[in-house]
Amino acid sequence: AASDTIKKVFLELGGKSAAIALGDANVANVAGATAFAACIHAGQGCAITTRLVVPREKYDEAVQVAAATMESIGAKDPTDPGAICGPVISAVQRDRVEGYLKLAVQEGGTFATGGKVIDQDGYWIEPTVVAGLDNSSRLAQEEIFGPVLVVIPHDGDDDAVRIANDSAYGLSGSVDSGSL
Repeated sequence: AASDTIKKVFLELGGKSAAIALGDANVANVAGATAFAACIHAGQGCAITTRLVVPREKYDEAVQVAAATMESIGAKDPTDPGAICGPVISAVQRDRVEGYLKLAVQEGGTFATGGKVIDQDGYWIEPTVVAGLDNSSRLAQEEIFGPVLVVIPHDGDDDAVRIANDSAYGLSGSVDSGSL
């Protein structure tokens, strides 16, 4: 529709991007940075990494750091200069995200932090870390478009890449390692 008049457009396309921490990565740094990124724009960005794929032996640490990071960010009024995560765009989107939070529990996941709608004026969702799901879960496969991070364990670097590539989306991603 914009092409007839050569209008500038900004497309918000689908995404369920993975942040991979390889076996030699500093998992705490990766988990903190990924949790922070999942909160930007209340998670409403197509290229935000919303799957954190970490070595199984460092899984608990990654979940703990991601949860602590999201708790420290919280959901704040966007007019606050320190706000990272504000409300989602509409009641429809808030309700959609809440549906995914309910689905997380149904699929066997747990909340390391968050997991609820915030009861105040506006369309607020607590920044949320979901643990206990694998990459086949709907929360890992479908775009939630809210401040929700799913942490998934991997069993080696090749497995991490397999998990990251097991997605209908291919918009963005990251790989962190302790060495080039």
